[in-house]
Amino acid sequence: MAKNVATTASELLVLDDDLLSEGTGLEDTEAGDYAIPFIRVLQSGSPQLKKSHAKYIEGASQGMMFNTVTNQLYDGDEGILIVPCAYTKKHIEWVPRDSGGGIVNADHTAEILKSCTQNEKKKYVLENGNEVQETAQYFALIVDNPDEPEEALLSFTSSQLNFSRRFNSMLRTARVKNSAGELVLAPMFSNVYRLKTVEQSNDLGSWYGFTCDKESPTPLEIARLALSFMKAARSGEVQVKQDALSDEESDEDIPF
Repeated sequence: MAKNVATTASELLVLDDDLLSEGTGLEDTEAGDYAIPFIRVLQSGSPQLKKSHAKYIEGASQGMMFNTVTNQLYDGDEGILIVPCAYTKKHIEWVPRDSGGGIVNADHTAEILKSCTQNEKKKYVLENGNEVQETAQYFALIVDNPDEPEEALLSFTSSQLNFSRRFNSMLRTARVKNSAGELVLAPMFSNVYRLKTVEQSNDLGSWYGFTCDKESPTPLEIARLALSFMKAARSGEVQVKQDALSDEESDEDIPF
């Protein structure tokens, strides 16, 4: 059954003040000591579906989503509740899969595309043979359990850039009222969205992509957390380890 972010609750551990007096034990950690998880879609060729593969996840099936850090699975039909917090556009240089794969540079600007040609699959290719993927990324909170929001990153390439454009348009048209009662552009974290997967196809084959709908306004306590996450993402305090997107997962086996 679908969850409602405004009403779902869980029991959290309550500790006495003396147990909280010495901090968390994580005071010496830095941004680079954490791995922000990606939320990925499982395709027919994903290694998480193959029992013989080291990345196999029990119970996984195509069309499901999964957390790349915890391996938690999410039902694609039910979806997950997310609060988008920040958006960035990347141009990531990859070694082609048949040449060994792997990220070369995750910090190119759009200028790199001027040095590329497009092959028969409409992929951008540099003179050295490496490929450049336009990648739309969203820092988001997963709020299926509103008492324990989870930070995550959503990454879209190839045909899923169409979803990103539609989602950006949805975010752009959202409005809220300010303290003076005026209608203004809404921060992207102003609403909760239900992210699902749906089977899609073209002349080259089929795959699972994303779809989403507005679920509800974001509760204020979660909006405050989202604002903090937005600031951290913008400042670079949140470091994304792009190599977590292994080449075998970089385009999700989606036909171009």
